[in-house]
Amino acid sequence: MNGDTTLNLGPYLALLLVVALVALRLIRNTPQKVKPSRLFITPLLLVVATYFTLRQSPAPGALWLLVDAGAALAGAGVGWLTARHRAFTLDVETGEVMSRATPVGTAIFGAVFAVRFGLKLAFPQMQAGHAYPPAGAHFHPGPSAIGWADAGLVFSAAMLIATAATIWLRTRPLVEQQRRAQDAQMERQRSSV
Repeated sequence: MNGDTTLNLGPYLALLLVVALVALRLIRNTPQKVKPSRLFITPLLLVVATYFTLRQSPAPGALWLLVDAGAALAGAGVGWLTARHRAFTLDVETGEVMSRATPVGTAIFGAVFAVRFGLKLAFPQMQAGHAYPPAGAHFHPGPSAIGWADAGLVFSAAMLIATAATIWLRTRPLVEQQRRAQDAQMERQRSSV
């Protein structure tokens, strides 16, 4: 029996948070109101979960930092494209901007997150805190696989942030249009009295 009774629940809580957010997003795949004030809540929670997950491993080398930077740029590009191809409608009566939620970005994030934790379980030697080594005489695929999974997490987080930012930028003109229409309607009501 192991004498160490301490339990590190941090990585599992982050995994449960991500799984819950992905499941919620996949279940509620109906047209929804776009609320600009709440648009960044889920992406920021996922970025925090990614940060705490990446913090579990030692600092990667320069090559892995470049891979992560490339993943962030690619994720931001995909997020921008995803939001650019989404259709938004403005309900003139209620003033709400509606969008059909596509859970692709969230599903990718959840899948990469799950793969990373699966790799940590499949390669328990990575729990000891080894950095991502280059291939050598004693090369083991575990560190490289976890490095690629980390890059996938960075990609997914950047994609969700870019999607939220692009949606926010695209819905601002619709919100302003609705605000001007409401102002004009109030002006007509005042002038008719």
